[in-house]
Amino acid sequence: MKRKWIVAAVVVLAVVGIALPWGTGYLTKQQWQLVSQEVNNSQTWLEMQVGQYDRGFWTSSFDGTMVLRDPATSEEWTVPYRANVSHGLTGSLTDFKPVNGWAPEGERWFGTEDPRLTTETRLWGTSVTELTVPKFNIVGDSSAETVFGSGGVLRIKTSIGADSVDISSDVSSLVVASEELDLRLSNLTLEQQMQRLNGNIWTGEGTLNVASLELMPPAAEAIMLRGLSLHSRNEAVNNGKALDSAVSITLEELQLADDTLGPHRIEFEVNGVDVAAWDALGSSMTNMQLASLAAENGDPSAFQQQMQAMSEVGEAVQALAATGLSMGFPVISLISPEGPIEGHIAVSHPGSAGGAGALLIMPALEGDMELSIPLALAENYEAIRQQTAPLIKEGLLLTDGDRLVLRATLKDLILDVNGRPLPLPPLM
Repeated sequence: MKRKWIVAAVVVLAVVGIALPWGTGYLTKQQWQLVSQEVNNSQTWLEMQVGQYDRGFWTSSFDGTMVLRDPATSEEWTVPYRANVSHGLTGSLTDFKPVNGWAPEGERWFGTEDPRLTTETRLWGTSVTELTVPKFNIVGDSSAETVFGSGGVLRIKTSIGADSVDISSDVSSLVVASEELDLRLSNLTLEQQMQRLNGNIWTGEGTLNVASLELMPPAAEAIMLRGLSLHSRNEAVNNGKALDSAVSITLEELQLADDTLGPHRIEFEVNGVDVAAWDALGSSMTNMQLASLAAENGDPSAFQQQMQAMSEVGEAVQALAATGLSMGFPVISLISPEGPIEGHIAVSHPGSAGGAGALLIMPALEGDMELSIPLALAENYEAIRQQTAPLIKEGLLLTDGDRLVLRATLKDLILDVNGRPLPLPPLM
């Protein structure tokens, strides 16, 4: 009896081992078609076209084409590819290769090793796409521009349905040499986590770090940036009806000629943004751009489309103000050769329960601003002196010891700058 159970178990495992890859292959085909549809529906600059799909038991293959479109000119570039799929027990691995190769005919941009683009999908609905690029050396047609680097890795993890996306990238070095500018970059890393909140609105956090970035113009001093970091955060509040966003940029050192300046930091934030109105504003701005392109191409209905889009933009802005929001630069800290430049800017709108028409937005705005710069900066640099001299003359910049200071508040359509009231129009 025991032997019979062992034989039965072996038979079951064999059937499962055979059936699972077949089912995995079937689901992989469905998932790839779904992902292609989602990509095509989410934007207009990239279209995924899936051709003949030959599904086998352990492996499959299919042809496809990526179509890239320039929104400004409607020009298209097509990249045909071939994909080979291997089926496992819980997922599939798809290996993509361009039909025409990774470089133009006769070119060896990547030496003896080609890039590799793969997508690993799982039965539970996740996929990981990874692009690995080896060392490369790309020379332009006129040999006036060269791009070379150590290669790198780009990894994108998504869930089927595109509700969450994680992106990471790592590039050790990149050099762009041209007649206009030479650029050298080292140790770029990117980490981004996003979750769809509503429509085209996403929440999450992301960080971009660059160890060093050197810009070398042919007729000017080289500029070196060290320790450049950008961090962004989008967070849903008020049960997902509003959004708080913040972006911070830090730079450890800026080297220009014989001066090494730093650290520098700028922060920007916007809080309490109505999600529905923000999504509507993004859509209406896109419609305005498309209408502008249609006008350039001679579409007779483009003018009406533009007027409609402009009306939608205005309605979305009024909806944002109606629900209330605040924005500004809470931290401005820069180091100049003559000393620190410091300040902050804050503007807020309390919202309006009865809606915010165009005539009601400006009167309800409130804000404050403070900016402090070294007096020596205006005295020693002609370009800055030309900008600050009229402001000093009008009393909009005051001398405070060895500093120039601007303090301003906004309320009831009055902008008070260093004690001088400036009335503002009700519409801007």
